Amino acid sequence: MIKVEFECTNGHYRGAKITGHAYSDEPGKDLVCAAVSTLAQTLVNAVESIGGIHEKSMQLVIDSGHLEIKLQNDDLSDEIDLIFRTIRVGIEGIESTYPKYVKLKIKEVQGKC
Repeated sequence: MIKVEFECTNGHYRGAKITGHAYSDEPGKDLVCAAVSTLAQTLVNAVESIGGIHEKSMQLVIDSGHLEIKLQNDDLSDEIDLIFRTIRVGIEGIESTYPKYVKLKIKEVQGKC
């Protein structure tokens, strides 16, 4: 199962952790895993290119079956929130269609997302 956790602080998204594998099909044919992986990479790329946050100023871990991104409090903004919310909508869609393979959790610290 793929577990996706978004973290919010004071009403702003500040990070995401995506771990696991869907195993909905054999490797190379697993569309659930491919869809979540695409959204995870899009999140990182959008934070950099649209949000203007360079990789050096964020905590970023990318490995097989694991992606974790965490932003500094100074980098939180409405623009970054929009990026995270867009990716969240995509994950929610996959989770609703494939609940056996994807689980979304929102970790809120001092405020809702």
